[in-house]
Amino acid sequence: MHRPTCLALALTACRPAPARDLPICPALVAATRAVEADSRVLPPHLWFQLLITDFDRNTGLPPTDPRDCSRRPLLTPDDDEPTLPPRPRTADDLSFGTSPDGALLVWARIFDYPDGTSLGPIVLARWVDQGLEFRGVGSLRAPARRVRLHLERLPAGQSLLVAEGEACPVTPTPTTEPCPREAILLPLLNQRFIDADLLEGDAPLRPARLRLDERHDLPGRQGLTRRLEIHRRLDLHGPVPSLHAAIRIRDCLPDTTCSDHLTLLDARALELRDLTFVTTADPWQTLLTEQTQ
Repeated sequence: MHRPTCLALALTACRPAPARDLPICPALVAATRAVEADSRVLPPHLWFQLLITDFDRNTGLPPTDPRDCSRRPLLTPDDDEPTLPPRPRTADDLSFGTSPDGALLVWARIFDYPDGTSLGPIVLARWVDQGLEFRGVGSLRAPARRVRLHLERLPAGQSLLVAEGEACPVTPTPTTEPCPREAILLPLLNQRFIDADLLEGDAPLRPARLRLDERHDLPGRQGLTRRLEIHRRLDLHGPVPSLHAAIRIRDCLPDTTCSDHLTLLDARALELRDLTFVTTADPWQTLLTEQTQ
């Protein structure tokens, strides 16, 4: 008799199939698209079509109700801020980056704002035998010039999208940096890039958007201009994520000749708690308050 063996085979056959780790959007470039699948190079219009449901290839314009590849709306009811007039999208509206394991980050900008930022879907894409699949998707509003995208792994194990770029407003302010560089922080959770907040000391909670370069020119004594500058950088590779800053105060003549008045260095630990980055108070804000009193 071989009943134990038969029983074991029967039990094995009745076990449910293991759950598959499915991508948030299915394989999108079918194997029949041999050229794209083999070369792993897509034309710009195809990227827009893959990232934005019902994108009009002929006009280069997004639909009135734009949705990402998972059919989730890219705009929420709170997104009522006026945008610049719509225009056809081109290759210049696409930005690419990579993750540590070689996956591809792609940001397709479809709305432009007067402050120099743009909005559109951001995806984490992987090439597979069947073509292309998305392992992360979200809506990103970030500075649109000289964009740099990278995915970081925090010491606690979370994945974090860092989107850096320059925000060049349509109407710049004469006393500030014309195109300040900024960084937007979006954690990746369950294949979704999710907006996060930033809490600095007792300051009000605000979106996790960091000015990396900032300058303020204030009236000084004897016709001089007091120039305050700060350069921030993120350090996400140490044992504790941190935000470093170099603050410089200079007195400038009308011919822009400047002399140093004070230089300060600052480093603050940056902790991600749920969807909020928590750190201590920003000395830059304290300095601005003191200098303007």
